[in-house]
Amino acid sequence: MLSWRDGFCSRLKQQNQDGRQPSGHRQTHRKQRCRATADVPLCSDDDSVSKCPSGCRLQGLISQTENKVERSLRKVCKTAKMYEDAAEKSMTAMTHIYSHNRRVIVNRHVSELQLVEHSEGLARNLTSLRRRSSRLSLQLQQLSASVQKQMEETYRTEVDIDMKLRACYGSCRLVLPFSVDHFIYQTLRADVEQLDETLSRRRKAAPPPRDVPRMKLQPVDVGPAPPPEYRTIPAVRRELLTQFEDIGQNRVVVEELLEALHPAELRQV
Repeated sequence: MLSWRDGFCSRLKQQNQDGRQPSGHRQTHRKQRCRATADVPLCSDDDSVSKCPSGCRLQGLISQTENKVERSLRKVCKTAKMYEDAAEKSMTAMTHIYSHNRRVIVNRHVSELQLVEHSEGLARNLTSLRRRSSRLSLQLQQLSASVQKQMEETYRTEVDIDMKLRACYGSCRLVLPFSVDHFIYQTLRADVEQLDETLSRRRKAAPPPRDVPRMKLQPVDVGPAPPPEYRTIPAVRRELLTQFEDIGQNRVVVEELLEALHPAELRQV
């Protein structure tokens, strides 16, 4: 719906395009014949003949006032047109900036979603790897103890065999050559002890968290929504400059997963 300014300025513009003269020019000959005097006193009915201005002078005053008002309104229309052109230029620049920033923001939003999705998979894989590593470490500890036990039993068996063979050198008709390789057993014992020491250091160290901290998107308050009047701007409706509202503004945060630890683990920590 047009305002009074839009309607009046449109009529003035139409008059200029049609070549019609404004009312001030149409009354030029009247102004020449009817001079307006600014010091005409007010009069009553009794003074209607001696003091009241004539119709010609009244017409001159009316024409003078009309021309003054018309000039003021033309100036208002010109100023309004200048502001409208500046506003349209600003909206055009804002539309270009909006389109560029929207592409950047959309790409960043998609990247954030992909980052969180990939981090979820990575966190699950790391958690599974840590649990598997813990199981394998326990199995390795058990195997190390079993190997050490078997090695000691084998060493004692070979020593017993060597002692029995030495004892029957004089009475046995045939004795096969046999000797215990003490150096090999010392080397194996040192390797097993070193492995046990490494496993012991790992057990005494602070255990890693059972689960990996996870990344997630946290909504961010970007301020109040645009006022309803913003949607009524023609350029906003034409260029769909309200599409930022469909993109959630987030920030990437790390969520710590706290789980109940065993009292022994708490003492180690």
